[in-house]
Amino acid sequence: MTQQLSWEQLQTIMQAESIEQLSMQQLNELFHAEQQMIPFLPDSICQIDPRDGELIVYNSTRARRPHDSEAVIRPLAAAEKPCVICQGKTTGIIDVAQLSQGVTFINKNLFPIIYPWQNVLEEYLQHPLYPDPAHTGRQSYGFHFLQWTSSQHDHDWHNLSLDDGLIVLQRLAALEQKLLYESEGLMPLSETPPPRKPTHGFVSMIKNHGQLAGGSLAHGHQQIGYTNIMPRCFYNNWCFYKRHQTYFSDYLLRENPAALTIRDYGHVVLIVPYFMRRPYDMLILIKDSNRQYLHELTIDEMREVTQAIQDAIRALLQIMPLLGRDPAFNMTVNNGPGAGVYLEFFAHTQEIGGFEQLGLWVCQENPVNAAGYLREVVAKMHPACSSRSFA
Repeated sequence: MTQQLSWEQLQTIMQAESIEQLSMQQLNELFHAEQQMIPFLPDSICQIDPRDGELIVYNSTRARRPHDSEAVIRPLAAAEKPCVICQGKTTGIIDVAQLSQGVTFINKNLFPIIYPWQNVLEEYLQHPLYPDPAHTGRQSYGFHFLQWTSSQHDHDWHNLSLDDGLIVLQRLAALEQKLLYESEGLMPLSETPPPRKPTHGFVSMIKNHGQLAGGSLAHGHQQIGYTNIMPRCFYNNWCFYKRHQTYFSDYLLRENPAALTIRDYGHVVLIVPYFMRRPYDMLILIKDSNRQYLHELTIDEMREVTQAIQDAIRALLQIMPLLGRDPAFNMTVNNGPGAGVYLEFFAHTQEIGGFEQLGLWVCQENPVNAAGYLREVVAKMHPACSSRSFA
């Protein structure tokens, strides 16, 4: 019998029907009221690798996550165990939306990498990073959420309808908007070029699928981190913009060879980057780079992004078993200054070796070959429009 979270279970853990109903102060209070999170709070220290600026945050309690240890001890049997999410054994829900079957919902991560500590010193609220000459670590704080794609255990992006997937993306965008524009006094000002509306903090959105890619639970979900510190990729996008006075997505739209286009949806394009690090890595680009956040997308753009997400995931789920690999990938959303919002897929098609640790990536496939095969796979998903999309 298919596992799913029932409406009755949802009601017992629901704290708000939609994120729009909550102020940031109320959201902050809900985190502090979540007593079951207390044993798993992070160290809230951030260190910076001086060689490349990579950020490291620490949470020694995450090693005690029960689903991690069970997966290591019994990797095959773990999937057969009852799903804790379907049983309703989770934190309070702050956003829920009806799908054609079941619902999609957002709650707080029980094992957070960051936490909204109270009484943060004023100096920490002024800048994303501040001087740390003794290297004791900068304070990291914020909110860590989970978005469950569907209350039905076996439903995720690859088998949702396009309309349902659009709802999931819209709720993710609503959370992004809430955090960025209503957190003055809680988060430092983001690096926002004028004349755009000021934003606060940094919203990181990821999806881990498969144990090899860090997916600790089989029930499909996305993670949202809202931090006072700027992740390295955000910093790289901003530095790229400052150097070249063009958004990274604009650069790729202009410079990425046409042979590496997988599908053009109209407002959105799915590509293999010419600098592909691992076979079948992909990017979704929004052609209007004035869009810098998901919530700024029009309904047509958002629908096309949803379709591109589904196409990319379905293609990886089909291709990776043919390579003798369990499907595993990471999806990240790049937003904010310098990005011109884009999504990136990192496929776990090849291990990282010693050369990669030195910064020399050795890729076992040619980008042109990967793009050609992906084009064939995606074209079969859309036979009626293949001649138009791949012209």
